Amino acid sequence: MHKTIKFQEMISFEREVQFCPYCGHKISKIEENGRVHYYCSYCKLFIYKNPVPVVVVVVFNDAGEVLLIKRKEEPGKGKWALPSGFVEINEDPYEAASRELYEETGIVIEKLTLINVYHQKSRRYESVIVISYMGFSSQEPRPGDDAEEAKFFAINELPEIPFESHTKAIKEALNLL
Repeated sequence: MHKTIKFQEMISFEREVQFCPYCGHKISKIEENGRVHYYCSYCKLFIYKNPVPVVVVVVFNDAGEVLLIKRKEEPGKGKWALPSGFVEINEDPYEAASRELYEETGIVIEKLTLINVYHQKSRRYESVIVISYMGFSSQEPRPGDDAEEAKFFAINELPEIPFESHTKAIKEALNLL
């Protein structure tokens, strides 16, 4: 019988690493360069917990409006945010941004420009690195994948956006126009 894990339990479960992912032996915590890290004495390796890479895309249309999606999944389910998602293993962040934009809005952009890179705390992953891009499109968005809706908003009519990094990316993209 499988135990149902509540979301809060899942968070604390993910944060504590107990066994080496390479050999399966129990690991310990030791200090290295003033920071506490997990260590496998059997493999003689440090086991680092690294931030999860995420991409976001700020898209402007010809009227200067910003493309947002209404999120279908947590975190931020039912709220408006930039098209975004995880960089998959062996995937270039630029390609991940293009893929996520297409999956969530059906929009293809030939050239995306890097805006900035941010760190953001995450309830689910503890820490994420957010890589933000911007682009321009006159295409009509259609919701897909993790989006209930996709549409352009005037800058002065943006809904509340639940992620600080998305808000920063929009502000910085506006400064680049």
